[in-house]
Amino acid sequence: MKELLKSCGHIPFFDCAYQGFASGSLAKDAEGLRSFVRDGSFDLLVAQSFAKNFGLYSERSGALHVVLRADGTHAVDAVRSQLKTIIRPMYSNPPGHGANVVTRILSDPKLFAEWEDHLRDMSGRIKTMRHALFDLLKQNGTPGDWSHIVNQIGMFSYTGLNGMRDDNTY
Repeated sequence: MKELLKSCGHIPFFDCAYQGFASGSLAKDAEGLRSFVRDGSFDLLVAQSFAKNFGLYSERSGALHVVLRADGTHAVDAVRSQLKTIIRPMYSNPPGHGANVVTRILSDPKLFAEWEDHLRDMSGRIKTMRHALFDLLKQNGTPGDWSHIVNQIGMFSYTGLNGMRDDNTY
């Protein structure tokens, strides 16, 4: 995939809205992104939201990271200028409460470790719920192969279920 992106001149954009929920590990969930950074031949963008994995849904807490190739240092000022142009009309004073909560937790090793434990718990709960649904579908003799439910990762799942039975009842 990297070679295709390079050949097309694309700039990868990673959306890290649920980091930690897929595997229970912040590092493991970021490995795909980190492999692009290590490659060193891409300019890339990373949107990192803390709304879901910190439970700060109405606080608009997150960051946009711009990673430039090592040979792209000349672009830093241009990128900074463009970001300021985009950001300024959106808000003069962004919400601070969520950012303060995130900063406090990320800056304190004890709180950070506690947060990582909570992410592992949440990820485990998501997996448990998927397996429970899979087991119930099998127990009820629901036709089809439902393995996709337990093979998916992250907070959302495509079930493949529809709301109607053959007799037009729910």
